[in-house]
Amino acid sequence: MNRKGFTIIEVLVSLIILSIIAVISSNILQSSLDSEENTSKHLNAIKELNLSSGILRRDIRQIANIPSRDYFGNRLYGTFISNENSEAIMFSTVIKSLSNDVSPIKRVEYIFEDNSLIRRQFFSSNPYDQDGFAESTMLKNVEELNFTFMYENRWHSYWPIDSITARKIPTLIKIKFLINNKDYSWLIEPNITYANKD
Repeated sequence: MNRKGFTIIEVLVSLIILSIIAVISSNILQSSLDSEENTSKHLNAIKELNLSSGILRRDIRQIANIPSRDYFGNRLYGTFISNENSEAIMFSTVIKSLSNDVSPIKRVEYIFEDNSLIRRQFFSSNPYDQDGFAESTMLKNVEELNFTFMYENRWHSYWPIDSITARKIPTLIKIKFLINNKDYSWLIEPNITYANKD
């Protein structure tokens, strides 16, 4: 009598082959999932950078070269301000309002704190309430950041640099920062050449 069937060795070999195929398939699937996750993170980071760059460029290109005052009404030294060794810039810019009864000129500050670049938009160009602003985080996980300003073909680490530049806007503004060990540099031209006369 001739019985047809599989021997134990054939069954074991088949199981081993199926196991190898399953391991290879799961590794390929896991690798694909990891790759998709990394690509998604990278795309989100690029989107965040592009959005932040766009908002910052818009604010700087719409600068209003007007005198600024502190919260007590005292005149500040400069129409665009970044103190020495500070990681912040402050200026007035034109932002469209929903109502024509409200001035479109608002004070904006960009501040580097807690490893984030933060944008603060006040409700007027010379606010009296130091807490009267809307705040948004532009960039996260920033390891270092600095602002530099060009005037007469030289870069400066603060602004204004003298009584003449106190009535002017820098020719160029450079923002350098580091995220995930990658260097980034944004160069923005405000396109304002006139000095404030007040």
